[in-house]
Amino acid sequence: MKLSKRILSALLMISFILIAATTEMGLSKRICKAQSDSFSGVCFTNNNCAIICQLAEQFEDGQCEFDVPFPRCVCTKAC
Repeated sequence: MKLSKRILSALLMISFILIAATTEMGLSKRICKAQSDSFSGVCFTNNNCAIICQLAEQFEDGQCEFDVPFPRCVCTKAC
């Protein structure tokens, strides 16, 4: 009986450590944004923007940003 309590407490401790570690990693991930220098015109589709960001500017992704008067292509990557 004592052994099973020790095992249970050890498993609980390990699970708390794993949860804390994964939570810490998730919180530290930041996304850096930059307006595309290579994309020309008004951005209408995220797909075209992402292709330009990945191929021409070595970013991980790109998407249209619509909260400005003219939609623009914004490139993103983890930083």
